Amino acid sequence: MKSLAKADATLRDLAEVLKRRFDGSATIDTVRELRDSDGWPMLICSDGGTETAGNPVIGVRVKSYDAVSKDVFGNDLDAFTPHHCEIAYELDTGNPEPSALDLTEVTAELAKRGFALEIKEIADGTAVDATSMSAKEADRVIEVQDEWPTKGA
Repeated sequence: MKSLAKADATLRDLAEVLKRRFDGSATIDTVRELRDSDGWPMLICSDGGTETAGNPVIGVRVKSYDAVSKDVFGNDLDAFTPHHCEIAYELDTGNPEPSALDLTEVTAELAKRGFALEIKEIADGTAVDATSMSAKEADRVIEVQDEWPTKGA
């Protein structure tokens, strides 16, 4: 059985931070928490709750990497760590639909937590949701934790 504790805690904390940062914003101002079909927690950040294609939407999902082994009952394991985070947004004629500032807010907050970040650019005219995020391979992977020292200076 997979553990969702770390993913849940991370996205719960992230949602609180983003709700404060986006409050009163002229662009993205709504943060909604949900789960994908596999139970992984997600955030959908949008303008006024409008999550349809053609609107500024940022999708965030935290998942753990699959463990290479099975438990004592032969079930697949999902490791408690490490986790990775997917950040997705729709493209509008080759440019991100959300503003660069909004994308930077989300990316910076997740980078502070040391997750590998998978950036997914969703095709123009396709809504950002769990289905479109699952169907899309990462356009770029940023291994944030590789740059951190493992021992004191």
